[in-house]
Amino acid sequence: MRKTSKKSLGLLLAAGAVAGALVAPAPASAAVTCGVTVTYGLWKHIPDTATWNRSWTWNFKNCSYNVVKRKVVVNNGPDSSCRSIAYGVISTFKATETNTLGVHTMQYSSTPAC
Repeated sequence: MRKTSKKSLGLLLAAGAVAGALVAPAPASAAVTCGVTVTYGLWKHIPDTATWNRSWTWNFKNCSYNVVKRKVVVNNGPDSSCRSIAYGVISTFKATETNTLGVHTMQYSSTPAC
């Protein structure tokens, strides 16, 4: 049986903790700051086509004390409806962007007031 020193064991545990911290995802609510946050998934190729897809998620957290109205403008796709967002509320919109031979559809553009 091999003996392991306390120093080696400590280094091993520390390395495992760092690796776990790098891999473990943060809770969804912690990732959303005030205002707009857009996160993108990885591009995925659709077999036997010239098309790639990736999902994206729009989050808007209202940190003002008033109700705000916002919508998601999508290039080459339908925009979201106007949303009334109360203080402290996170509104979410999800879509899938498509790229076929360089032509993008359902691309996130902006978040104007409405």
